Amino acid sequence: MESHVQHPSSNDVVVNVRGDSDSDSRRLNPTDHAFSSQQQQQLLEGKERRESLVLAYKTLGVVFGGLVTSPLYVYPSMPLKSPTEDDYLGIYSIMFWTLTLIGVVKYANVAIRADDHGEGGTFALYSLLCRHVNIGILPPKDVGLNTIKDVQKRTLLAKFFQTSLVARRLLLFVAMLGTCMLIGDGILTPAISVLSAMDGLRAPFPSVSKCSEAMFADLGHFNPKSIQIAFLFTIYPSLVLTYAGQTAYLIKHPNDHDDGFYKFIPTSVYWPIFVIATSAAVVASQSLVSATFSVIKQSVVLDYFPRVKVVHTSKNKEGEVYSPEVNYILMVLCVAVILIFGDGKDIGNAFGVVVSLVMLITTILLTLVMIMIWRTPAVLVCLYFVVFFVMEGVYVSAVFTKFAEGGWIPFAISFILAFIMFGWFYGRQRKTDYELTHKITFERLEELLADRSVNRVPGLCFFYTNIQDGLTPILGHYIKNMKSLHKVTVFTTLRYLLVPKVAPQDRIVIKKSNLKGVYCCMIQYGYADALNLEGDHFVDQVISSLARHIQKHQSQENLSDSEETEEETSNLEEARLAGVVHVRGKTRFYIGPNCNWFDKFVLSFYEVMHNNCRSGLPALGIPPQQRIEVGMLYEA
Repeated sequence: MESHVQHPSSNDVVVNVRGDSDSDSRRLNPTDHAFSSQQQQQLLEGKERRESLVLAYKTLGVVFGGLVTSPLYVYPSMPLKSPTEDDYLGIYSIMFWTLTLIGVVKYANVAIRADDHGEGGTFALYSLLCRHVNIGILPPKDVGLNTIKDVQKRTLLAKFFQTSLVARRLLLFVAMLGTCMLIGDGILTPAISVLSAMDGLRAPFPSVSKCSEAMFADLGHFNPKSIQIAFLFTIYPSLVLTYAGQTAYLIKHPNDHDDGFYKFIPTSVYWPIFVIATSAAVVASQSLVSATFSVIKQSVVLDYFPRVKVVHTSKNKEGEVYSPEVNYILMVLCVAVILIFGDGKDIGNAFGVVVSLVMLITTILLTLVMIMIWRTPAVLVCLYFVVFFVMEGVYVSAVFTKFAEGGWIPFAISFILAFIMFGWFYGRQRKTDYELTHKITFERLEELLADRSVNRVPGLCFFYTNIQDGLTPILGHYIKNMKSLHKVTVFTTLRYLLVPKVAPQDRIVIKKSNLKGVYCCMIQYGYADALNLEGDHFVDQVISSLARHIQKHQSQENLSDSEETEEETSNLEEARLAGVVHVRGKTRFYIGPNCNWFDKFVLSFYEVMHNNCRSGLPALGIPPQQRIEVGMLYEA
């Protein structure tokens, strides 16, 4: 039955409703639509709040696990001899103000705002500085993505870094040291957390023998709001109360500081607390391990670390990554540290060096961000720098007194990691320099193809090159020996930008050459993007981009000959059907007798790493039967 229709006023909207006999016309006022939009906005805000609360709950283990288990080992790791009540009150005062100033003020309110589009950590701060001010050692990677163009607005400090190679190298060294120390933290945190938890067995069984940067580095796993909620409303008050309880107990029992956590637990709940503490210690290991995965992935993508397998564990958050190879290496090193330095105090000393240095490095980099990017008033910058640099500098100087008693461990780990990073970076840069010096221009390619002995064979070829202004010297080596080139050849460059993510419309950049069937393609990725394109999907994307580029070129040039455009487009599909092949260079350095001892040593080390690391092509999901590697020696 159709409802009766009333004559509406000018401000009403009539809706005819067909249905039961009881149905009638409904008149909706425009304010109903506004109310509906307001309801939707409220629903979205409510959903965001719920998601933040869920993430805040997850951060308790992944981000703050190492911090919340600190009461297990803080007091036992202190070299206290006949402590008095004043000593314990002084220690608790230091704990309280450290948690308040460094935890609440510095990390939860300042450092967390210096994320590089969701990515945190010392290397992300370095990337942020390089991207905005262009003060890195790497060649500029500016393609108009979130970069500062107005040189006149740059600060004097930014200009100083741009003109001083020594300053830029020093900044890179500081960033590398912070990264290496954080990775070392990922080795020491599981060791000290689990050992400290297991110390609970020594009370009933005497015969049994013997964390704030993660909050920042794990930004890729969680959003800032969830981390702030978890720290300010759960972690911070819990730690303040826990340390207060420990201190109150130790004032009455001053000689129990070696087991300051388990001693004040009532006997009736001893074993349940022991199980909870041990489980929490296992979970705590995940916080720094997750941060280690994140910073290593950033380093790999920016070409400062050998390529390792990186698995993205979330479809929604690219920052959630896992590296099985790194995980096994961390396991071996962690077990080695426990077996060699079974005493928790030695590991505690090493742990103190790591944490203090990483905090100090973060303060330095954050100060540079405040001056060169945020343009914070000088008074606030000075206040921030003086307070935290002095406080953390005192901590660093204090833990250095324990250098011989385990404090050297993180430096040994960092030295090895820094040597790996430097060796890899130096080798990659030397290869890039060689390719830029011996690159093949399009004029030279035209001369090579003009040779009648060189044939254009059917098929689609992706020829990978590391340089953007010209073509890899491997191309000339390939044509001279193979005497052929595919009818459709796409010179492809994988370009990693100093941004976490690249917009989809900016990901594939196509450029057509003057040679028939020869194109240039640049695949752009940020260090938080996942190189998880499957082979066929990758080819589809490039073919579609090429077709759009050809059509766009015709419209821009006002070309009336559409047959030529159709022919060029059909050639792409024919070439694909004939077969797809991906060609990359397998280059090595020829280290001759004229090389100096430094190049011989560092480049030989680079070759060892390069021969044992993963290839860049499998990351694109290219089937092995479609890959061709062309070997060539580069003279060092």
